Amino acid sequence: MAVDTWQMKDPRRLHPDHVVIDSDSVEAIEEAIHLLELNRSPLNQGDGALRVHVLATLIAQAEALLPDAVADARDQDHPWADIAAQLGVTVDTARRRYSRHYRTRSVPLDPD
Repeated sequence: MAVDTWQMKDPRRLHPDHVVIDSDSVEAIEEAIHLLELNRSPLNQGDGALRVHVLATLIAQAEALLPDAVADARDQDHPWADIAAQLGVTVDTARRRYSRHYRTRSVPLDPD
């Protein structure tokens, strides 16, 4: 993937309207890798197989969290088109992958 040099043009905008791979995301991922490596195998920092394990774990965890994030976006009335754009898929694909989870998940009751 190409590095995107996205710059915030409208300060009211909450986030870019597309996926951005830049120094901020690299820094966040590198920190997550480092912390998980320390937790999983502190004496093997720099080991290639450990890095593969950690990256695969982070990918799997992100994929596991995605259905709830999509459901949250739908709960907040974000259209499928915006969600699909962030996922880099068509609206039909986003709806097919995530609408069942959105309709069937149990949301904790608001304590207020």
